Amino acid sequence: MLLSRKRDRNRTRPAHIIYDLDDRPPSLQSLLLAFQSLALQSVYFVVPAVAATAFGMDEPRTVDFLCVSILAIAIGAVLQGLTRGPLGSGYAIPYISAPVFLGAYMLAAQSGTIEAAGGVVVVAALVGAALTLLLRRLSVVVPTEVAGIVVFLIGISLLPSAFDLAAGGGTDPSMQHTTVALSLGSLAVMIFVALTPTPLARFAVLVGAAAGCVAALSLGLGARNAEATLAASPWFALPSPTLPDMAGFDGALLPAFLLALVAFMASGIGDIVAFQRAADGAWTKPDDGPLRRGLLAGMATMAVAGLLGGMVPNSSSACVGLSIATRAMARRIVIVGSGLLLLLACCPKLVALFILMPSAVKAAMLAYVCCFMIASGAQLITTRMLDSRRTFTVGIGLIIGLGVLIAPELFAQWLPRELASPVTAGAFAALVIHLVTQPFVIRTASFRVRHGAAMQQQIVDQCAALGGAWGTKRETMDRVGHCLLELSEVLAARGTPDITVSARFADDRVEFTLGWQGEPLPKASARPDIQDLLGPIEAGEAFAMWLATRQASGVRQRATGAGQELRCEFAD
Repeated sequence: MLLSRKRDRNRTRPAHIIYDLDDRPPSLQSLLLAFQSLALQSVYFVVPAVAATAFGMDEPRTVDFLCVSILAIAIGAVLQGLTRGPLGSGYAIPYISAPVFLGAYMLAAQSGTIEAAGGVVVVAALVGAALTLLLRRLSVVVPTEVAGIVVFLIGISLLPSAFDLAAGGGTDPSMQHTTVALSLGSLAVMIFVALTPTPLARFAVLVGAAAGCVAALSLGLGARNAEATLAASPWFALPSPTLPDMAGFDGALLPAFLLALVAFMASGIGDIVAFQRAADGAWTKPDDGPLRRGLLAGMATMAVAGLLGGMVPNSSSACVGLSIATRAMARRIVIVGSGLLLLLACCPKLVALFILMPSAVKAAMLAYVCCFMIASGAQLITTRMLDSRRTFTVGIGLIIGLGVLIAPELFAQWLPRELASPVTAGAFAALVIHLVTQPFVIRTASFRVRHGAAMQQQIVDQCAALGGAWGTKRETMDRVGHCLLELSEVLAARGTPDITVSARFADDRVEFTLGWQGEPLPKASARPDIQDLLGPIEAGEAFAMWLATRQASGVRQRATGAGQELRCEFAD
């Protein structure tokens, strides 16, 4: 029942959408829109390329790894778009190779193989699926500030790899000045094109990479043995999977992948909710069913990547934003895009061209990705107001993470191998502080609402006072106040003299419990209609219940010894 599609809310097509989910755009437009998304996805091909370098793979092995990773990206989008069964949100959400897992892969490369990493990925995917099914509130395991720390530190920890590539990857020191200048020039072209108000802005990375490759070849900075590698790569070949080594499972790597899973889940939740909101003209709050099925599709894709021996894929925030901006949200576009990715995964010669890209150009692409990861991490960190507790959570997490990056020898003496990377150390420290201090932020209050001319102002004043004392978002307390006012008016119309309100704040949510003597309130109307207000009293009350609770994340009503009790919960 938890994953049943029958419980999904009815969706209303937004007026501004050109292509809705079930629409079938013309073939040429579908192809062009899919190719535009592919241009964004290709930026992140550098992520598995960097991971392959860390594992010491040669060019043919790297081509195989990237082909399998591209195949996993195509599978992820298809699973996400499923409209039947327990998997898939049903939304058109493209995938990319997940940068949040790059740090974990690079840690695995220090002492293991890609086969060992694949086994850990499968186990981490099973853990993520269990959390998705068992947790009533997914934010318990993925608080936004901790997820932001993970994303921020991953972006920072990728910079040494970008600097090494910019310096030529350790080859020919005499050319370092030239390769550094070429990296900066390529990055400058990408930034300039991205900021121009032209259609080319969407392809800024490809334009900058093309310009950098031309400059590198003219300077004699092309990859060694490029002709031999291209000659050895066929035009068509099925991706060659690498089965995981479950017998050689290394539990020491699991914490790194589980911490990356936190950011993986946070990113997936954010992308699904963003798409859901844009695709529903009557959206008021996240629909739990598509959200859970979407996360399960992500976990299934993650497990497939581990079984095939490829890089873990994740939903693409940039591609979701592109779909919203172009007002084209049809599943057909993503299916066409997955077909293009499948063709690319079966064409090693084209993939080899990306692998043979000069290191200076790869450095520019990686730096471009780092910019967005660092900025995204900072946005996640500051999504909620940073009170004293969250300030210490964020501050200590960043201090430990940056400390490991700056002085790895110092921290290696004190930290176990499982935490010996900036991402795992910083995220673990932040998560510990978040969990240990959580009981200290629980706040409670109670008051009585008396019916009369001053009732509305009393509710507004009480909610404003509690919001200021608890440090909640203003819009959260506005929703609470609106709900309280609607419910109070229903009870006042029944002749109830007054009601008792008990409020509770617990870090990421506000709960309030309404108590009164008398009959229970009806369930919220399943299909609200303004005409209900002119019909029977029961229909009017059901409409008012929908109006009051439509933005609540949970509503429960029960009878008590003292009368009736209704509890509403709002995410902060």
